[in-house]
Amino acid sequence: MKVSEINPSSILQDAFHVYRRNNLTKSQQSFSRCVLGMRPSYYSCMITRHRQPSRQVLESLLSVTKTLMSTFLGNPHFRQTYAHNLNQAFDELEQLVERVRLELTFAEAMDQLEAKAGL
Repeated sequence: MKVSEINPSSILQDAFHVYRRNNLTKSQQSFSRCVLGMRPSYYSCMITRHRQPSRQVLESLLSVTKTLMSTFLGNPHFRQTYAHNLNQAFDELEQLVERVRLELTFAEAMDQLEAKAGL
């Protein structure tokens, strides 16, 4: 993924659409609760207010996504040519993991810069 493709403000929207497109969540409320570990209205409030997710939310998204991907790896149909939907979902989740990791790396770097500036 290229740095130019990253838009941190839309990471939650992109994640929700990956989950929804692959039938991994039923609603925004379910996504907020089960994937992000927050209250049911969290996702819709963040999108409406154009807010950035916290590091805790990104870590939850990363953890849940990686756990879900590991279940795909154990599926005997994984990477079989006839399992197109399964393979596509895995590939999209893999890209999401890479993007969330990069966002967390940026957040950590910003925290370090802020700590140095405060000294």
